[in-house]
Amino acid sequence: MVNWNPRNLLIATILLATAVGSVTAFGVTYLSHPSPSPQTRDFYVFAFDQNFNASAARAITSDYIFLPTLITVNKGDTVNIHFYNPTDQAHSFTIGAPYSIDVTVQAMTPGSPGVIRSANVTITMNQAGTFAFTCKFHPPQMTGTILVQG
Repeated sequence: MVNWNPRNLLIATILLATAVGSVTAFGVTYLSHPSPSPQTRDFYVFAFDQNFNASAARAITSDYIFLPTLITVNKGDTVNIHFYNPTDQAHSFTIGAPYSIDVTVQAMTPGSPGVIRSANVTITMNQAGTFAFTCKFHPPQMTGTILVQG
């Protein structure tokens, strides 16, 4: 049994006040922390041929992927995506609602080494969440995600 003499009561009160104050201060600090200022960010996305026989692998329809597959930004950022296609197939950079973007980049020109086709896409990310980007010619393997942090 605890002896609630004035000394023990004072110590318990101080410990309780410290714990409550720490939690309250953390909550106030977290809630009052402003979101980062919107920035313009550049990302370089490549269509990549993994060079294996997709028809020999089960459940794989193509050997193409995006690199990188994840783009992380903050809500309000303007994102410049520089999409390059150094492969022998056309690829698209397609995003559904609310951004609705569909850009196709043709394959490299045969006999013209070093000429890589590209396209630039600019998006202002006004909504937090995760948004898939895909190649409409090579689903389901050629996909990626834009993570917009609120």
